[in-house]
Amino acid sequence: MRIKNKKRFIISSASLAVLLVIIIAMLIIRINTETKNIQASAETQKTLAAEPQKTTTDPESQKTAAEAGSANADTTKVTDAPVLPEASQTTVTEASSDGITQVVNKNHSISSDFVPGDLVSVDLPSTRDTQLRGVAATALKGLFNAASTAGLELYCCSGYRSYETQAGLYNWNVETYGVEGAELVSARPGMSEHQMGLAMDVTSASVGFDLLESFGSTPEGQFINENAHKYGFIVRYPQGKTDITGYAYEPWHLRYVGVDVATDIFNSGKTMEEYYGVN
Repeated sequence: MRIKNKKRFIISSASLAVLLVIIIAMLIIRINTETKNIQASAETQKTLAAEPQKTTTDPESQKTAAEAGSANADTTKVTDAPVLPEASQTTVTEASSDGITQVVNKNHSISSDFVPGDLVSVDLPSTRDTQLRGVAATALKGLFNAASTAGLELYCCSGYRSYETQAGLYNWNVETYGVEGAELVSARPGMSEHQMGLAMDVTSASVGFDLLESFGSTPEGQFINENAHKYGFIVRYPQGKTDITGYAYEPWHLRYVGVDVATDIFNSGKTMEEYYGVN
């Protein structure tokens, strides 16, 4: 082929070559861009697929959390619990300690953390500051006023005791009298009516403000024995009933159960265990 205008042909060919280079370069750039986009999309999908796994706590974190939970739980444990001789026949019940007629003795106990919600300070002649549940404190005031009218003066000696206080008292009695002796005169913690806020030990000047069996034969003790039921109290551990109550005669220990029940028990001559038919 014969080219008439070689200069124009060369220029045209060069332009076409440049155009082809530009087109090829653009294609290469586009291909590279699409490739990068595809790779980025793949990485994104991979990351999203892996995201749920990030919610799983690693073993070390689980261990730390468990240890923290254990430490928090330990703060609720009772510390320095009293060391007591093993009980031979102790049955722990889950009955509410709120009932004024609940039997609490060596076979029926109350929770170590039970504290009456209506304790009040007893505003009566006392050898020490003491408390009772409101209903019992009001009834006791009536009994003391009646004694005063009869020319007798009674004194409160010991009302509400916490579980911890009772534990210390029982352990002191064990150290002083031995287990066998302590069992006759002191309740184990959790087995004391004093923790219920319904029991009061009373005394008088005639026995030196002490707690003695001889109180039962004094005018004050006799008045208590004959009139306590009229105000809702019973002499909880009467004479000659140790084999039933588990405790020696305590003419000073009054337990509030309400006027009706106290009167029934007094007239029956029974102990609380016999009256309710429990051990």
